[in-house]
Amino acid sequence: MLLLVPSGQAATLNREYPLKVAYLFHLAELTEWPAPANIKICLLGDSPIREYLPALAGQAVNGGAVQISINQGMEGAECNIIFLANNAGLTPELSARAINQHILLVSDMEGFAALGGMVEIALRDNKLKLVISLEVVKKAGLKLSSKLLRMAEILE
Repeated sequence: MLLLVPSGQAATLNREYPLKVAYLFHLAELTEWPAPANIKICLLGDSPIREYLPALAGQAVNGGAVQISINQGMEGAECNIIFLANNAGLTPELSARAINQHILLVSDMEGFAALGGMVEIALRDNKLKLVISLEVVKKAGLKLSSKLLRMAEILE
């Protein structure tokens, strides 16, 4: 998935985080979980995305409604998607939990997918691009649509 962002650093900064939230919504739409349910997107850490994430609450995805949890702690949160604000949050414990509980791990931090994360929303040349570690996504029992995979950079 590749979006054009108007040239100029200020325009990029103004649109970057709302676009990343739009990417999260599309990830929710284009990901298949083993057991269909309402989609809960959780933010872990401090990110400017927190300002825009509540706009997704109540949006319909695959017959369910999106729920949002911001820094409520991960115990019992039952998240379907966790957006990590930094790579330090990508601990071996969280990775194991994501694989065992079918949680899609997403971040906008450089190198996230290469470090064991699942989906990195990268900003390159004023464009957002998805970098996907497909092996880790498959280990978690998640399926990404071919439409999504065609537009992403895949790490094998």
